[in-house]
Order: sequence, then structure tokens, then C-alpha cells
Amino acid sequence: MRFGAYSHKYKVSAPASEEVIQNFEEQQGIRLPEEYRDFLLFVGNGGAGPYYGLYGLETQKKELHDSHGSRLYRVQEEPVIYPKMSDAEWEMVSGAEGRPGGGPGNSRRGEEAHPYVGVLPIGSQGCTLMTGIMLTGPYRGQVVYYDEDFCGPPFFVREKGFLAWYERWLREVIAGYNEEEVGFGLNMDGTPNQLMELYQQTEVPEEKIEIIDSFYKFETLPGKQKTYFKQACARENNMEVRMKLIKMLARFHVPGMAKELEKLWEYGAYAEAVSIITYEGTWEVKEAWYERVFEILPRLRGEGFRDACHTISAVKDYPNVHAGRLREALNRSDLDRNDRISLFHCIQKLKGKEEVLDYFLEYLFTEENPTLLIYAVWCTEGVEDRQLQELYVRLMDRYRTHENTKFDYKGSQMVLRGGGCLGASRPEGQLTSNLMRQFDYFGMDYRGGFRLLMDEAAWKEWKRENGFA
Repeated sequence: MRFGAYSHKYKVSAPASEEVIQNFEEQQGIRLPEEYRDFLLFVGNGGAGPYYGLYGLETQKKELHDSHGSRLYRVQEEPVIYPKMSDAEWEMVSGAEGRPGGGPGNSRRGEEAHPYVGVLPIGSQGCTLMTGIMLTGPYRGQVVYYDEDFCGPPFFVREKGFLAWYERWLREVIAGYNEEEVGFGLNMDGTPNQLMELYQQTEVPEEKIEIIDSFYKFETLPGKQKTYFKQACARENNMEVRMKLIKMLARFHVPGMAKELEKLWEYGAYAEAVSIITYEGTWEVKEAWYERVFEILPRLRGEGFRDACHTISAVKDYPNVHAGRLREALNRSDLDRNDRISLFHCIQKLKGKEEVLDYFLEYLFTEENPTLLIYAVWCTEGVEDRQLQELYVRLMDRYRTHENTKFDYKGSQMVLRGGGCLGASRPEGQLTSNLMRQFDYFGMDYRGGFRLLMDEAAWKEWKRENGFA
């Protein structure tokens, strides 16, 4: 089952009536793009779709306003975002310039310099990542991916209309393409043969790189494409394109790519070399190179850094691989959110986590981002330390009353078929759930633990009994 499909189970809801759609449009003061409107009217009012599926109109009403009725999205205004925005342009639009953390105010609730005016949210991709549709302007009807925490520029999908985007998703579901690794719609459309033909028709390095990156959605690479791209790699003069080809061919375990490592290292293409070490898949390669990966780690960022973390975690059982060797990486200030999450993933798998406990005691005390806190708590799981437990309780006190935690609490109390319940889905709820798990849900099941946490008197009594009062 593809990423997020458990939430919609490939079922669409019953279509909305014309009256329901008109009422929604009148209430919001908008006119829905025609293709999206027709989908709601003739196909389904939400349900099956990319990532966690498509919102129905009732869910959209909730997304557009907070619990007090204040408007979160100013959908009636003209949009200010557009495709391929530079970082500088994004900072001007989002108000991120000069702000620590890069975003205006508190997540999407920031009313100053809100960049998503004229965008209607139509689905969630998990955490703060969203799918929207442009309501007005030159890109009306086009699907856009964006981050409610304003962490970077939006991404406009290549399909110009909603139905082409949705139909592509249906094709790729049927074909079994790998959405989890690359994310649906972030790469170019096409089969391996179609993409190869596009590659043969261009001499532009940027276009070649875009085509190469699009191959990662495939589970396997057919023999014809393996042969062609290996030959293309041997004759490619552009080093950036060649490195991309080597990485892609290594990803699909094409023989001979490990021989390119020394050449890449000589050129200073460390990120590409680390990627081959990660994806070559042989213990011999990892064993021969992992110490050099440790050495180069301070110079890596982004995908190269994340690949290095993956390689280090793969050799976690070697005697000289332990969490203490990543102390310098933990203290780096130039890692973005995804880099730090990968680093936490790596440390979680290593022995000797106590060696970096002092870092996490400070980090858990000062970090404001609940998503990063989720991974930090997960990373320190299993470390026995009273100070750490006190920080866990402090964080539960801080986040248990957040509106998103209360939303997830309600879901935890819903008994589903088979006796299960809805797990936490929002960052604050997920963080609270992970924190409860550090205390075995206070000796109860998940549902009961959440009830105790939401009961003020019971929670105070639990803290008193366990010396946290």
C-alpha cells in the first residue's frame, strides 16, 4: 500500500451536490477551478488521492479557519507565489528574511506576510506539508505543494490542471511506482523508455539532471535503460551530469559503479561518492569506505549528509561506530531540518547514546519545533536518566493542552473496527504520544494513557506519585 493510502483506502466519497458546492463557494467568496469543481460534482467529494488523500468540502472549511472561527487562509486575495521562486524571492514573499527559523509568526497562523493567499488546501502530505490548488491568477487550477511552516518555496506540479495531476497519480498507482522515495508529482511524468527518449533529445545539462532524478520513482530499471545510461555515463563530459548518472545507476545496482568512487573522491564530489557507498548495497564497499565517510561528514549537507548518516547507521555493529563520534555533527548550526532528522535517525540506531546525552538534555530544553522534538525524543528512547525523564514530563506539560494534541486525543478515543483507534497525526499530538510511550503510557494502553494525560487531576496525581510534581 502506498504512502498515506491507509487513510483513504483508495475509496472516494460520494460526489457533492451542486447546492453544496455553491454554498461552499458563497461562504468562502470564491469560485472553484472548473476541473476541481467537476471532480467534486461528478467523481467524489474527497477521498482517494496522493499522499493522505483529498479533503472533502467539510474538511476544507475546518482547514480554512481555526477553532475560534478566525480565517487561516485568505483565499479571496490574489496569489503572490509562483513557480520556481528563488530563495531570495521566497524570503521577500514569506517574510522569512531576518527571522530566526525562516517563517512568519506561528506556522500558518501568522497573519503578517502570509504567502499562501489565493491558495485552497485540498489535502495533507503529513506534518506541515500540504497540497493546494491555485484559485486565481495565471496559475489558476494548478496544484501546488507547500509547507505551512514556511520552510522553503512552494513547488508547482508540472501538470497545468487538476485532472491531469490526478490522472497521473492513478497511472502511477497502477504501475506501482515508488512514491515514498521521491514523493508523487515532484519528478517528471513518463515510463523508463519515455524518459530515456527525452534524455536522448536534449543536450542541456539541467534537463538531463531533471530526467535522471525522475528515474528514482521506479522500483527497478529495465535492462535497456541500464545499458544505455551506463554508456551515456562513460561518454558524458559534464561532471555534474556524470555524477548524477553514477548515483542513479548505483541506486539500481548496475555493476561497476563502485569503481567510480576514487574518481569522484579525487574530483571532490564527496556527496555523490557517499551516495554510491550508500546505494551500492555491498558490505565490502561500506566496510572499505565508512571511515572516510566519517572524515568527510563535516563538509556535507543536504542529500550527501543524509546519505552519510544512512551509511553510518548501516555499519552500526562495528566496534568503532558509536554515537559519540557524531557529537561534532550534532553541534553544527548549518544543518536544515531534514539533515537533523536524518542525524537523529542515525544516532537512534547506534550504541553509546549516553555519550551525547548532555546534548539532548539541552536540545530538548530549548528546541521549539515539535517535529524536530518528535525525532529527538525517539532518538533518546531507551536511555535511562532522571534528568531526561524530567524533560519528557516538562514537554508533556507544555504540549498536552495544544489544540492539535486535543484533536489527536479525540481520535485516540475512537474505537475502530478490530478494536484499534486512530493514532496521532499532528506534530504536537505525535510528540505527546511519543513522550507518553517513554513511560509505557503510564501503565495503560494508548487510549487510557491519553485519557490520563487529559485529566488534570489524574495527571497531577501521576506526577506527584512519580516525583515529578
